Amino acid sequence: MLEQLVIENFAIIEQVDLSFDDRLTVLTGETGAGKSIIIDALAMLTGGRASTEMIRKGADKAILQAVFSLNDKKNTRKAELMAAFAEAGVDVSDGQVVIYREFNQKGRSVSRINGMIVPLKTLADLGGRMVEIQGQHDTSLLLNPDSHLGLLDDFADASLMKAKVEYEQLFNRYRDLAMRLNQVKNQAQDLNQRLDLLTFQQEELKQANLQPGEEEELLEERAKLSNYKKIADSLDQAQQALNPGLEGGAIDLLASANSALATAASFDKNYENLAQSLSEAYYAAQDAGRELDESVNNLSFDEGTLVKIDDRLQVIHQLKRKYGDSIDDILAFQQKVEADLSQLDGGALDIDQLTAEKAAMKEKIQAAAERLRDGRKRIAKKLEEAVNQELSDLLMKEAFFEVSLKPVEGFLPSGADRVTFNVQTNKGEGVKPLEKAASGGEASRLMLALKTVFIAEQGLSTVVFDEIDTGVSGRVGSAIAQKMRAISTQTQVLAITHLPQVAAAADHHFLIEKSAEGDRTVTQVTDLAEEKRDQAVAMMLSGDEISEAALANAQELRKNAGK
Repeated sequence: MLEQLVIENFAIIEQVDLSFDDRLTVLTGETGAGKSIIIDALAMLTGGRASTEMIRKGADKAILQAVFSLNDKKNTRKAELMAAFAEAGVDVSDGQVVIYREFNQKGRSVSRINGMIVPLKTLADLGGRMVEIQGQHDTSLLLNPDSHLGLLDDFADASLMKAKVEYEQLFNRYRDLAMRLNQVKNQAQDLNQRLDLLTFQQEELKQANLQPGEEEELLEERAKLSNYKKIADSLDQAQQALNPGLEGGAIDLLASANSALATAASFDKNYENLAQSLSEAYYAAQDAGRELDESVNNLSFDEGTLVKIDDRLQVIHQLKRKYGDSIDDILAFQQKVEADLSQLDGGALDIDQLTAEKAAMKEKIQAAAERLRDGRKRIAKKLEEAVNQELSDLLMKEAFFEVSLKPVEGFLPSGADRVTFNVQTNKGEGVKPLEKAASGGEASRLMLALKTVFIAEQGLSTVVFDEIDTGVSGRVGSAIAQKMRAISTQTQVLAITHLPQVAAAADHHFLIEKSAEGDRTVTQVTDLAEEKRDQAVAMMLSGDEISEAALANAQELRKNAGK
């Protein structure tokens, strides 16, 4: 429930600080005194959009603050509400909600809940769970046909809720199947093209039979064959230098040097090491000469082999252009092709199977939709009885409220029905859609009757009626007053009213007045003490001059209302 409302520099209100009771509170005063401004402030605190035009002239910013308690006994959905705050990251463990909103002349606005800055969307969502403001011409849930099915389901019992859950589960499965089938059908051509491409790639790579490291080996062999002439000439030159077949070759010269040093070493041991080194060089040159001769004898050139190597390298080059920068990349791509083909060949295009599954699921969801419709028809009768009783209490005995259920084609997330609320306000006129059937005082009473029935189901902690009693008087006014008192036993009610009957029935009464102070208009809000209440009601009956008759009438109204 709303416990406190603080308004600073908002419209013509400079500063007010209001405390509220948990039952029926009325706000009265002359037209233009600022009653609706208070409700506008509450609307902005629960998610309404701010405007710089609402900042009091001469002020830099407007500040609004409201304190709500979630611990009042009338709050039947406390756990659900606290869970919503927790999901938004707002700590309400102590059961108190403090909403702060500030907006300045530069258009900047900030919203906080329990000190935490929240987006306007979050504020609107959470605020809408606690407060509903019902105006005379309000086009809220009750007047919106799209919301009627949800309101009917809010009135559901355990049996209907079970049928609804069963349907929703089947609907989700049916929708998934339908989406999958449509996807497969729409993409069948693309998938077949993909299958053809993968098959071609698989065959091409399989025939290529690439091996890791193959390209490096081919390049090395090709380099040898491409440089055959240079290699042969170099080997011949080396062979001639070592052993040209005549005296003067490197081996013969080493033999002469070796023999000479051996002789020197036989006379002087100091030359033994040098002789040994030269001897080793001589024998090493002999070994190199033999290997060189063998290499020259084995050296050959096969042009066909070079052609084959070039052809193979061209194949590798073409595959690299298609599938990767290296043979390793190509082999990795080949593995992916194999995996993709395996998946496609596993039945991803089994349209017949999906079609059969969808048909079977359609039979199940059709049966679930019929069970849900039967449950809604039963609950609709219960709702009709409750609303028609409320209309009778509000002196609309000829009025008749009904719930219309009409099947729709296909299946919706909510079922296979369209629900609309219809009403007959006068005998013989026939029923019409709720939003078209009534106006003026009839509309006020109709909204009040529906609100009375739905109030407990919605679990709102505060309901605001903004002049919904306009256009009624006399007995009807008394009936509306008693109905508001009845609603206030279930939830906190704030009402802006011009009806003395409603004011007389209130538990708490604020009088809003405006006056001129210098060159400014100032709104004042007075929390009327008990002894001032009779006079306020009498003023509503007779105007500024309170007659004894009006005062007596006011006292009688309050007495009959139980106040």
